[in-house]
Amino acid sequence: MDVLQTGGFVINALTMLVAIGSSAISYLVYKDSTSPDVIVYLEQNENSKTILNIVIKNIGKSAAADVKFSFDRALPRYAFDGNASSNMTDGAFIKGIPFFAPGTSRVFMFGNYAGIKDFIGNEKIKITTTFRKANSRNPFSRKMSNESYIEIQSMAYVDASDNSNSRKIAESLSKIEKALVKLKQ
Repeated sequence: MDVLQTGGFVINALTMLVAIGSSAISYLVYKDSTSPDVIVYLEQNENSKTILNIVIKNIGKSAAADVKFSFDRALPRYAFDGNASSNMTDGAFIKGIPFFAPGTSRVFMFGNYAGIKDFIGNEKIKITTTFRKANSRNPFSRKMSNESYIEIQSMAYVDASDNSNSRKIAESLSKIEKALVKLKQ
């Protein structure tokens, strides 16, 4: 009988550990799915493929508050063909973002490939983003931090031709205009 009691105790203890472990995993999944996550990256401008934008985006499921940025080196306001303008002195990267809703982004024109390549070279710029969860009911909520990198090497040989619908419409309108001018003559 003593063996059965010991076996029952061991099974109960293991069941309790499994329950605690699954609760901890559930909490971590819940916490991760309700946290903000702010990233910074480069992308091509939709209207002009030769221009690159810096994008700040909250890819998390919750709003972020008090979003601040720090860089391992200063960013210019613009970087075009060997002409990097003066350093940024205002805007979201300098002043921060007080409230950043989930799924939203801020897009800033940064420059073209040649200008950014002249400025960054073969290196990368580390951007550390700090923020906290907005509307958190936890009085002990702490700041979260993320590291993003801006680099230009991965943009080499990316297609920058403009095949947008706007361009196609403009070309078609130009052809129609030429045809109308010929008819008028």
